[in-house]
Amino acid sequence: MIRVNQKLNRTPYFEILSEDQVYAIHSASLEILERTGMNVHNQEALNIFSQGGAYVEGDRVKIPPVMVEQALKSAPSRILVTGRYGKGQVLLERNVVNYGLGTDVPNHIDPYTHEIRPTVLKDIENTGKVVQKCDNVDFTSNSGLASDIPPEMQDLYHYKAGSTYCDKPFFTTAANGENMKALIDMATVFAGSYENLRMSPSLIVYGEPVSPLALGKEAAEVLLVCAEYRIPIVFPPMVQTGATGPMTLAGGIAQGNAETLASLVLHQLKSPGAPFIWGPFVSQMDMKTTICTYGGPVFIKAQAALGQITRFYNIPTFGFACCTDATAVDVQCGIEMLWSILTNALAGLNLCHDIGYLNSGLLFGLESLLLADELISAVNHFMDGIEVNQETLATDLINEVGPEGNFLMQEHTLRFLKKEGWYPQFLNRKTTRHGKQQAPRQ
Repeated sequence: MIRVNQKLNRTPYFEILSEDQVYAIHSASLEILERTGMNVHNQEALNIFSQGGAYVEGDRVKIPPVMVEQALKSAPSRILVTGRYGKGQVLLERNVVNYGLGTDVPNHIDPYTHEIRPTVLKDIENTGKVVQKCDNVDFTSNSGLASDIPPEMQDLYHYKAGSTYCDKPFFTTAANGENMKALIDMATVFAGSYENLRMSPSLIVYGEPVSPLALGKEAAEVLLVCAEYRIPIVFPPMVQTGATGPMTLAGGIAQGNAETLASLVLHQLKSPGAPFIWGPFVSQMDMKTTICTYGGPVFIKAQAALGQITRFYNIPTFGFACCTDATAVDVQCGIEMLWSILTNALAGLNLCHDIGYLNSGLLFGLESLLLADELISAVNHFMDGIEVNQETLATDLINEVGPEGNFLMQEHTLRFLKKEGWYPQFLNRKTTRHGKQQAPRQ
């Protein structure tokens, strides 16, 4: 008997929108750009838009659909980012998911006293050391804003502190165009030349327009510098439904998509083919607390939808994973972190950041980072699917062991022990006895 060995592992997959709904959102975004437009507060950007065919009147820019279509065609569908000296890789292409840190948390849980205090530069150094040891974290960042550094110099100190102790790709912000050029110069020290850095970038840059429908001077500077030097940039607006965008999720996604597409058009006009990562942040403003939520079903639904839209555009996409509104590493934290990371994986988002964020992006700690690393490991194992072939079906082995036997001493068990099983570092699997709960492993 010959059994066909099926190589395909069918992993879980999730879609929340129909094909028609995806197109309707895209069409609404095109209408917003052509009918309403964006306010752009940067003269170089206004000149580029005007020369590229947009309608410019004062600071208002209206973009015809053909310009969006051209930008989507010229933007690459695949981006490869490496760490310092070529170590570590983040591949951004369809259905490849990467996880890493965010950039801008003001407060930190002290690892020794557990008090909540402003982030300092030493915290960023410590975070880099821990990320270096986290097998499931693909890229690093500063996570916090160092309060002991002048704001206008923070991004430069963050990059130096974070990259000194971690050689994974670095996710960074830049205060303005000059600082962006300085960061590129610093990264070039590792790369050896600007050309080497262009061919094998070690930085991913974060910038953003201002919702609703505005692009600031400094943000545009950063976007244009990254386009010129061909450094990958993600440029998501922060749309809070009911506050900086419509209360409806469809309207919020359409607006955020329009703001991102306008940024893409400018970016590609400056340097066609330069790497751009798409993906607006869309969540709700909680009307009871006025926070922008990092957990809950509204945020999760938006992430699932963005995964589908980016496949429609066929460009790399931005996501949020392992972040929570909880203020401590507790039950709520675990629920919201796992929910977000699983949804990101099912949606196929590429660059999933903000892992370990607590308190709606206002708090970070090393304990939440380690929990995130553990949960990513579990979700990665789940997404691997189930391999079904003659060896894994193990009918000969089952026949050999027979009724009332055991499989502990079998070579087959040893061979598949790590691949098929999953073993947590921190989650507790110990049993209770005599009514006393066993402490988790340290």
